[in-house]
Amino acid sequence: MAEKLKFCCVCGDSKEVGENHLFTCKGHGCDVIVHRACYGIVSVPTGLWFCRKCESQERAARVRCELCPKKEGALKRTDSGGWAHVICALYIPEATFGNNRTMEPIITSKLPKEKFAKPCYICEEAGLETQATHGACMGCHKSSCRMAFHVTWYMLVCLLFYGCHVSVLVV
Repeated sequence: MAEKLKFCCVCGDSKEVGENHLFTCKGHGCDVIVHRACYGIVSVPTGLWFCRKCESQERAARVRCELCPKKEGALKRTDSGGWAHVICALYIPEATFGNNRTMEPIITSKLPKEKFAKPCYICEEAGLETQATHGACMGCHKSSCRMAFHVTWYMLVCLLFYGCHVSVLVV
C-alpha cells in the first residue's frame, strides 16, 4: 500500500528542511499536519504530538474558525477564546499573533467590521450561501477586482486547480 503524501495544512508544502519537520496530530480522527515553523512549535515534543484543538479536548461541534466556515485544519485559540486557522491569520493583514514565536493567541478583536461584511465569492459560486457570510474575507490582490474570499477556500483552489502550494512568510 502506498504511503499517503503529507502536506502542511498551513503552507501546503510537503518538504522538510533542517529542523522544520512535519508533525502529524495523533488526535482521534484528526488529520492536521503542520511544519514546526508554520504552527509555532517551539520545542520538539517527545512522543505523540497533538494540535491545539485536540489538546483542548473541546467538543468538535463547538470548534469553528472565526475567520472562515471551516472546522478542520490547523487551528489556534483566539484572543476572544474562540478558534482561528493559522493560515487565515497569516493572510488577513489585520489579524495578528499575540506571540509571533508560538503563533498564539490569534488576535482577531482588532479586525475591522468591513472584513466580516463581504461575502465569499467562492462560497457563493459553489452554492454555499449560508457559509458565504461567515467569517472574514480577504480581498483579491488585483486593485481592479472587488471579489473577496475565505483564505481556506483560496488555498484549496490554489492546490487543486493550479497544483501549487501557497508560500507564506512566518515571522
